[in-house]
Parts: sequence; structure tokens; C-alpha cells
Amino acid sequence: MQLERIDNYYIWWYGASIKDIGAYLNENGMAEETVSVSRGAQLGDRVYIILNGIDGSRSKYMFAIRLTEKVDHNNYKWEKVPLSIDQYSGRMVFRCNRKFSFYNSSECGSSFSVESIYPLEESRTVEQFRDYESVELSFPQLKEVIDNEYVDYYEHLACVKAVYMIIDGNTGKLYIGSAYDKDETLWARWRTYANTCHGNNIKLKELFDEKGPSYFEKFKYIILQIFPRKTPNKEIIEAETRYKNRFLTKEFGLNLN
Repeated sequence: MQLERIDNYYIWWYGASIKDIGAYLNENGMAEETVSVSRGAQLGDRVYIILNGIDGSRSKYMFAIRLTEKVDHNNYKWEKVPLSIDQYSGRMVFRCNRKFSFYNSSECGSSFSVESIYPLEESRTVEQFRDYESVELSFPQLKEVIDNEYVDYYEHLACVKAVYMIIDGNTGKLYIGSAYDKDETLWARWRTYANTCHGNNIKLKELFDEKGPSYFEKFKYIILQIFPRKTPNKEIIEAETRYKNRFLTKEFGLNLN
């Protein structure tokens, strides 16, 4: 990490917890007056780079601060430090190639590299991710989410495996599928649908070959159950089978088996 010829800096990496950023912002999104610093506190020239975690190795750049006044034992007043990379706030993703640590001095800066920069969401039409149960995306919305790599959806779908339902809005027929194979996440599986329409499923591919991509405009994608990435494949497949039996998708839907 090289920052505009700033040599005296610390990287504060908030792991995979978005809540800790609340130490800087109140419920109205305005800056709090003080922040608690238990290590590496220095008034004056030292700059603190605030990163907000995606997972154990990746974090997004948020903003930079400087400590201006010590209030008591661990609490300091602070102010934002404008940097040119502020234009990428919330969109620039840093990857760290070593074990997670909250406090990282400039000597550790070489361990951080820019992995990607998410695109702006000015033309976004899909509402923000709320929770897994609320996800209900039409095909155009799914494609918008995937093509633009919306951060809120990526963060939640790329960290889980899942059983999901696809609804053919033209006929009402259902398809039950799952994301479980090897390191496949729900994000990776749904990306295949966004790119191909059919996701290489036999009956969906037959529909695609017969009716073309416009037929899928009325399709909907819903999450039925999520699983941690370390969940054994057998457990996810068993859950998928239960949903197929519950919704009769082999008898009347789009599942072959």
C-alpha cells in the first residue's frame, strides 16, 4: 500500500465486521467526536487508514483520519484526512496476504494490495440487500447485480452455499437448485445463470434453445436456505432433495431428478 507519499500511517482493518465502523459514525451517519485507540496512538502527522472487512483477507477502503486531541486514557478526538483515493471509498478492495490483524503499521503496508475497485452504483435499480429471506430477484435484476458486482449482494452471496428456487414467471413452474460443489458459492452459481440464462440445467437449457433469452425475463430467483461454506456437500444435497419433494418440482416443475 502506497499512499501519496505518506510514510507515517497505520492501517486499521476491521476484519469482517461492519459494525465496528460505527465507532466513527453515529446513527445519522455523522462523525462521532472521539474514537478509542488502545495501541499505536500518535497525535499530529500519523494517518490512520480505515478499512472495513469483507472476509478474513479482504477489506474495503473507507476513509482516513488523524488524531487531534487526547480526551482520556484511550479516547481521542479526530478529523478526516482527505486523500485522492476517497473517490473509491467503499469500492476499493484491499487484500492482505498474511494473517489478520487489526493494527498494521506502515511496515506492513506491503502486505496489502488492491484486488479490485467496484463500479459506481448511480444507475442502480435493485434495492439494497436486507437479508437472505427477502431476496427475490427477477432475471434483469439478477443480471444487474452480477454484472455490476454490487458490493452488498456480493458480500452476502459470496460467503455462503445455498439451496435456491427459480420460478418461471411465464408458467409458474419451479426449479430447485443448490450451490455446493467444491468452492462454489451462491454468488458463483447465480453468476452462471446471469451469464447463460439456463445455468446448464437440462430443462432450462431446453427452454433457452426453444424460446430464446427473452423468455427468461420473467424468471425469479429466491433463496430457500443458506449454509456456511464448510458445510458438507451431503447435507446441502439432502436439503435440496427435501425442497424438491415439498414443492413437487420433479413431478410438475423443472427438475429432472
